[in-house]
Amino acid sequence: MFSLQLPKGIFFGTGTLIKLKEVIQQYGNTVLVITGNNSLEQSGHKNQIKSLLTNKNVIFKPCKSDEPTIKSINSIIKSVEDFFPDFLIGIGGGSVLDTAKAVSGLFNQKTNVEDYLEGIGRGYKFTKKGLPWIAVPTTSGTGAEVTQNSVIRIKEKSSDFKKNGFKKSMRSPFLIADYAIVDPALTYNLPLYQTGISGMDALSQLLESYLSKKSNRLTSSLIIDAFPKMMSALKILATDLKNTQARENAAYGSLISGIALANSGLGAVHGFASGLGGMYNISHGLICASFLLPVIEANMHAVQSKLMELLSICKYNSIEYFKKEVNGLLEMFEIKNKIKKYKISELDLTEIIKHSKGSSMSGNPVELTEKEQKEILKKVLF
Repeated sequence: MFSLQLPKGIFFGTGTLIKLKEVIQQYGNTVLVITGNNSLEQSGHKNQIKSLLTNKNVIFKPCKSDEPTIKSINSIIKSVEDFFPDFLIGIGGGSVLDTAKAVSGLFNQKTNVEDYLEGIGRGYKFTKKGLPWIAVPTTSGTGAEVTQNSVIRIKEKSSDFKKNGFKKSMRSPFLIADYAIVDPALTYNLPLYQTGISGMDALSQLLESYLSKKSNRLTSSLIIDAFPKMMSALKILATDLKNTQARENAAYGSLISGIALANSGLGAVHGFASGLGGMYNISHGLICASFLLPVIEANMHAVQSKLMELLSICKYNSIEYFKKEVNGLLEMFEIKNKIKKYKISELDLTEIIKHSKGSSMSGNPVELTEKEQKEILKKVLF
């Protein structure tokens, strides 16, 4: 038994940004556009997007590249209260799309953001669609354009690398974008490191969704098609960032990874990403890239056969060869061991494990003991 929840329309392929002009005709005249501080300019398509919105009353609201916080979401909502947007467009990476998702659901609500967050607040549920919204990703990583959860950072302390809180999600089918427009051309200008951590996030999502105890036949069949394309794209982009076919394959892999995780769950890589990424200002993609192989090794006794089935489609004749390829990618994208510079204290491991519990960790193929989780954390962080 499985269910599939998606936007009512997905447009994929180079040049599909033009579809934005067609899609917005069904909505009103006033549009809120949420972007990253630099993502729209970096994409090289800012003028094209403005031209596609020529006949609309538009207000642009930039947001930071970090995950949204209660404060940042409230700030956007308050700043446009008198603007009365009919719909919104999120254009940017995963954090921008998560922000758009949250603003969409909360704009007309008269309650606090935290009331809708899992595990804290009042446990409120969305009962209807908020502002209609359109997702336009500018990175190939999170697949947030097709998911129903918005990850919110709850800040407790503020500093660059020290503990500063935890992450929680608000989750509802009512938060899913009406339309996702995935145009790989918007990713052409991504630099090496950002390409790498985004791509490794998508790769880990494909792998975890395939191996998850919540996996199903439909998402697995999509992953079987997307995973080889994602691996091939990363190997090419590591030395040729301008390769347009690789950019398209990476965007496709990211899209499918979002569909897969939304409908079949994840595993311990993303469990740790939630716990560690909430406590420290470490990018989500860097955490996923760093934990991918150690988590696979910890799960190996339960996933070896299924993992080999997937890898054989990529013409890998052993898991060791795949691990060698991934390690090579981490080095070429300048990701290898980068997480160690944050100098996480061993005293924090128990708290990290505590905050790593949740939806993602529950999908892991095996139930890792606290001792096993500590061993993984030590292997990655020290």
